[in-house]
Amino acid sequence: MTETAAQRLSRLRGSLPPEEPGARGLERVGRNPACQRLRAMTMVGISPSTAVAEIFGDALQEGQSPFAILTGNKFEAFLFESGAARLLDLYRRANRLAPAECKVINVEETAPEATDLNLHRRAALTRKLLRMKASGDPQAPNLIIKPRIAVNLIGEGHFVVPDALVASDGERVYRPVEVKSYPDRAGKTDPADIRSACRQAAVGAVAIRQELMLQKIGVSYLEQPVCDLILRQPGSFGATLRSMPIEGEVDSLERIINEAPRNIDELEDLLSSIGQGAALSDSSVLDAIPNNYIPSCREHCALAKRCKQQSIASGDPVLIGLRAREVFAAAGSIGRVIELLDGAGRLPRTQAEHQLREELREADAVFKEAIGYGA
Repeated sequence: MTETAAQRLSRLRGSLPPEEPGARGLERVGRNPACQRLRAMTMVGISPSTAVAEIFGDALQEGQSPFAILTGNKFEAFLFESGAARLLDLYRRANRLAPAECKVINVEETAPEATDLNLHRRAALTRKLLRMKASGDPQAPNLIIKPRIAVNLIGEGHFVVPDALVASDGERVYRPVEVKSYPDRAGKTDPADIRSACRQAAVGAVAIRQELMLQKIGVSYLEQPVCDLILRQPGSFGATLRSMPIEGEVDSLERIINEAPRNIDELEDLLSSIGQGAALSDSSVLDAIPNNYIPSCREHCALAKRCKQQSIASGDPVLIGLRAREVFAAAGSIGRVIELLDGAGRLPRTQAEHQLREELREADAVFKEAIGYGA
């Protein structure tokens, strides 16, 4: 009998129960799509934090500070209370919604307890509301708080919960809204924070697009999808509104999703080469899956410390910086770069190494001249 996708993933996962990646998990892959280890774990349903604690038996480092989490929860509650009156006012002041466009529904409040039945009800209600908007129903809400939408990955629905969706009465498709409590400092806001928020919003956009295609309503999603970022005004709980293009983020995520069936075949081949019955819940197997450590991994992946240790052991030039990995690609390691620069009787193995050695020696000579070396 042919295995289903779920059975294949369970076999590859091993002894651990599956975890939903959520928007953050899918966004994490979008940050580092070249990391086979992260992609494999996300695909089979193992989070980096579970890998650290359950597979490798290491202590988890603290993630986001409790203060930051508390601030985020308070800011979100501040915007969503009283029928999201403050959020509606923000959209009116931006001329995005008219005064009469005030229809709001909080999906979580319609089925408060997070039982399986209530989660199903939230998802069903969200599908209904998307269908109402796409068909031009005038009763469709302008603002949906905490919708529950599935993203299909290898035939499995993985639910994500965007902060909100927004649309005027004349629009046929909702726009994802991400609420973040860090201060909006205009051009001084950390670009990494903005990119991360846009990628999370892109997960919601992909989920909407998939749902509309599934329902075959005949309404295509925006050719150039956008999202709204709601950030906090410095020193207060006042909010700012930014509209951000997310076409690149959506394209990247859809490419990851579309390539997943091929990736599961590749993962099966890789694990079979490691040993019969190999699964990712085995630490030696997971360690054998190639990673792609980059400095930004420390911002979002609990495995960053372990992957960095492997990069140190192999002398990966990325430890000096992303640019170094590119420049020293011909050598492959920091140790080999030093050998080429020092000479020590080790001849270049390839034409690319020969060229790199000449460039290193030329740069070294210029540097020594600049500092008056030997004078």
